Amino acid sequence: MPAIQNTQAPAVTETRSNAAPPEDVHRDMDELFEQWQEEEAHVDLSDLRWSDALVFAIFWILFGIVFLQFFTRYVLNNSLGWTEEIARYFLILITFVGSVTAMRKGTHIAVEALLLYLPRAARHWTLVAVDGLVALFCGAMAWYAYQLGALAPGYMVSIDIPKSYIYWAVSAALIGVTIHATLRFLRRLRRREADAPHVLTID
Repeated sequence: MPAIQNTQAPAVTETRSNAAPPEDVHRDMDELFEQWQEEEAHVDLSDLRWSDALVFAIFWILFGIVFLQFFTRYVLNNSLGWTEEIARYFLILITFVGSVTAMRKGTHIAVEALLLYLPRAARHWTLVAVDGLVALFCGAMAWYAYQLGALAPGYMVSIDIPKSYIYWAVSAALIGVTIHATLRFLRRLRRREADAPHVLTID
């Protein structure tokens, strides 16, 4: 009985010695998150197209309106009344027009955790179904936005511009999203689109 205990003790000691210390595990995780932060901080502008110029134009116009609102309210103590409403409409525009660029680049927010556990074929056809549903949904929303614009009564409060223009601008942006979603669906169906999730893999 003592001989059996002596033969098993070195094996247990060897197994414990091969385990990584907790400090090394935490250091590895810290390094991975530092790499992730560096990748997130890097802004890739290499794939911009002429159609993305509209997003930048809307953004800088929105920036100018908000700055004008801040300057007239807190410096001149005489705020311009139209800046708050127009800034709200430009914020709506930058959201929907920017979604066209996000759809083209495939950077919309998506829950992809379960895709990692699916087989390759099941993952592919799941993404095909998702892309098809996204294209149909955005197309339907574009049509409804156009109808809302046709039925929208009245004008803006601060500026004499019909409110229907905002709905029609949103409808045009959703048409752009639908086009890119349809192209992505066709590429995925022909297996010309990568089925890998757009996430940072931490091994």
